Amino acid sequence: MPKKQPKLCEICGAQIRGPGHTIKLEGAELLVCNSCYERYSKKKPGTWSPMPTGRERRREVSRPRPRPKTMPKRERPLYTEDIVEDYAEIVSNAIRKSGLSYEELSHKVGLSVNVLRRIAHGEYMPTIDDAKKLERYFKITLIERVEEVHEEKAKIPKDYEPTLGDIARIKVKKRKK
Repeated sequence: MPKKQPKLCEICGAQIRGPGHTIKLEGAELLVCNSCYERYSKKKPGTWSPMPTGRERRREVSRPRPRPKTMPKRERPLYTEDIVEDYAEIVSNAIRKSGLSYEELSHKVGLSVNVLRRIAHGEYMPTIDDAKKLERYFKITLIERVEEVHEEKAKIPKDYEPTLGDIARIKVKKRKK
């Protein structure tokens, strides 16, 4: 024998205990719980509508947002890239050896004429991307790898107790004379 489904109030959706009550609202017969029966059975016909009129404020149900997937931690490389110190000299020598004008080189390298001139004269340090373009075209080296030095943190003895000066950063105001 299948289990009987519980009756639900047609107004508020609560489970109806007992037989429930039938009321007539705006021409419709509704099966309601005790609290809705007390609330709406005494209303005059046509004065209450179970449909929202738009004047009531709707309470939006907030749903928990899904957490963004955490990206796996990328290990930092053991080196960084940096532009060599004598980049201007290297680039200007490469431009002279090519025998091309700045305008012709700008089309072939992919940098503007102004940027090429400024790099060659040492007025502008190229970005890593600009340096890679110059390296590819002229077959020169402008980027060097700099090994990162990992400094070990100072070890604190186990019996050390911090003082107020270790924890707080105290600012001393200068007195006006």
